[in-house]
Amino acid sequence: MSQAKYIFKIVVVGDGAVGKTSLIKKYTEEKFQSDYIMTIGANFAVKNVEVDGVIIKLQLWDLAGQPQFKEVRSSFYRGAAGAIYVYDVCRPESYLSLVNWKNELVKECGEVPGVLLANKIDLEEHRKVTHEMGEELAMRLGGLPYFETSAFTGAGVKEAFQKIAEIIYRTATQK
Repeated sequence: MSQAKYIFKIVVVGDGAVGKTSLIKKYTEEKFQSDYIMTIGANFAVKNVEVDGVIIKLQLWDLAGQPQFKEVRSSFYRGAAGAIYVYDVCRPESYLSLVNWKNELVKECGEVPGVLLANKIDLEEHRKVTHEMGEELAMRLGGLPYFETSAFTGAGVKEAFQKIAEIIYRTATQK
């Protein structure tokens, strides 16, 4: 791929252990890390993608989800062009908290484009948050595109990241 014409910062948010780091690693490196390592503050990764024939660089900011990192997160939100909201389909509390995550982001950045990811769909036997509940949350969060994903199998991951790239690019380049 040639040189990126645009660089966009995307924050990946949601409670701790919903799979944010694993989703980013699956998308950028096509790897799955089975052992959980808590993110301290923020990590970030980059990936070039093509949208409408243009190369863009995505800076994916993986924000720590634990409550003790709430105070430092605000500085990591600044400059975000978009957001990926993630919950764990096996943990309803992670689903319920996304309204607060969106409010936290909007307070720092204003409204930015986003997508909603229902992660860990490979754990079907433990699933507590239904597909319909996910679609309903996507509407409550402002009509976000909704994806069911598995960082383990890769299901829906490329499509979700491609979608946020397309939305941000088209929003930024609207005449």
